[in-house]
Amino acid sequence: MPRVASFLVWIVALELVWALLVGTTQSTELIVGLGAAAIGATFAELLRSLGYFRFRVERKMLAKAWKLPWLVPFDFGVVTWTLVRSLARGRRVRGEWVRVPFPTAPGAKGRWQRAFGVATANGAANAVVVDYGDDDALLHSLERRVFSGRTVL
Repeated sequence: MPRVASFLVWIVALELVWALLVGTTQSTELIVGLGAAAIGATFAELLRSLGYFRFRVERKMLAKAWKLPWLVPFDFGVVTWTLVRSLARGRRVRGEWVRVPFPTAPGAKGRWQRAFGVATANGAANAVVVDYGDDDALLHSLERRVFSGRTVL
């Protein structure tokens, strides 16, 4: 796809995401969204020109995404229970840093594994992927004792 066409597709896509997230069609919001979309499109084109958008999907990992529809409400319940329990005790919830194994392949396949791992793991509320090492991931987990607090996907 030529660079100009790709840039325009990015602007349209990012503007639509902006409009969806702000939830209004006021002209001032949409103009600000165009500015943000232009910055995002420029950044996306820069990454594409450097070769960072070359991915190769791993079907085995993609098959694990079946967990997501029930993992999100489950983690919402875990987080709610943890926060209500800590509020009742008058204690602050700190969470924990957890390093978990997450081996990835080199090259395009590994880039997809890491991107998919972050996108799916951070969709649930109990643990957030903060960093990837060579064969592991660093998570900040609110409730480590629950399985979703110590796994990427």
